[in-house]
Amino acid sequence: MAKSFSAADWAKINKLVKADGAKYGLPASTPQSFLLGSFNIRKLAAVASKSAGAWSLFAHIVSRFDLIGIQEVQEDMEGLEHLLGLIGDGFDVVVSDTTGRFPGDEGLAERLAFVYRKNRVRRTEIASDITYDKTKVVDGLFENRTAIAAAFAKHVQDVAAWPAKAAAAKAAGKKRPAKPSIELPVFVTFIRTPHCVSFEVGWAGTKKPYEFLAVNVHLLYGEHPVERRQEFFALMNWLFSQAQTADDRYYPDMIMMGDCNLDLDKPEVDLPLITGMLKQLTTVKSSKKAADFSLPFLDVHPGKNAVFRTNARLDQTFDQVAIIRRDPRLGPAANAPAGSVANGFDYGVFDFADLFAQALHGKDLAALSAAERKALFEQFEFDFSDHMPIWVRLPRPT
Repeated sequence: MAKSFSAADWAKINKLVKADGAKYGLPASTPQSFLLGSFNIRKLAAVASKSAGAWSLFAHIVSRFDLIGIQEVQEDMEGLEHLLGLIGDGFDVVVSDTTGRFPGDEGLAERLAFVYRKNRVRRTEIASDITYDKTKVVDGLFENRTAIAAAFAKHVQDVAAWPAKAAAAKAAGKKRPAKPSIELPVFVTFIRTPHCVSFEVGWAGTKKPYEFLAVNVHLLYGEHPVERRQEFFALMNWLFSQAQTADDRYYPDMIMMGDCNLDLDKPEVDLPLITGMLKQLTTVKSSKKAADFSLPFLDVHPGKNAVFRTNARLDQTFDQVAIIRRDPRLGPAANAPAGSVANGFDYGVFDFADLFAQALHGKDLAALSAAERKALFEQFEFDFSDHMPIWVRLPRPT
């Protein structure tokens, strides 16, 4: 097992989160609201791969949610089953098959899971993957054939030059450069197939429950930001196209949640680019009954002065929620900013990195020295996670 906190450290952490979790953004479960979340739990596999303290905190987090999408569940589902045992019989799970690796090939295969509270959330008929039609893929390849040929030609040159660069780095005592990867100018297919499941959310006495298709994703992470955005916009294209033909669909509303791996290290530059492309996409996909859409984690929360960061090192906003809705209850009201109404629409991040810093060092993460932060990250990034849980609160359907 990788480095981890001691049992005494975990005792301090779990004591603090139970006493004051809200200070670090951990949302409360309330009878009058529906709590939706997403959490990339790094390499969630065998029970022995995580410490007992980590499992305790995982259970404390997941048990807050009515529905939470979990990414990076490994082929071995022992850990996920252990987590379900910790949170109790009131929850159930639906899990995708493995994705991200062709059977028999080397590489990391993952599953996508939804954990849900059974007395509020009911799984309905749909469970499927999201794939792009062959015709759509072939059209994209044909339309970009010249740029694709140039990308392959450059890749051939990069591969040929790599051995000399690696040898030079070794001779100079430097880290060996990564083997070249090809940067395609067009989206071809998802690196990990998104998983979608239909749900109905309601309480006893609910006249009209929420009905939506939940989409769980773990998109491309790589060295080429352009390719990462291609995959993100391909997903958004699928969602908006689905919404455009909602009259023919099982459910007209969709909620995407997960690790989108969007490159947002420079929000002042990245956000206008992304929101501009989304606006263009939704304009193209508009219809007589166009769906509203929101990606709250691309906006600055009214109670903050910058966009939320969702990775543990607080320099990226990889994790996202997208709400594509015709049901007006499934999102923010124009006259009610996020967090302004008790049990109304709100969103946030559980900053467990700051929790760990306070529990073990008695000060905020930002106040730690570079060496202290580095040591802290090394203790939890593999044992716990390098992504923080994100959440959205919606009012109880009535």
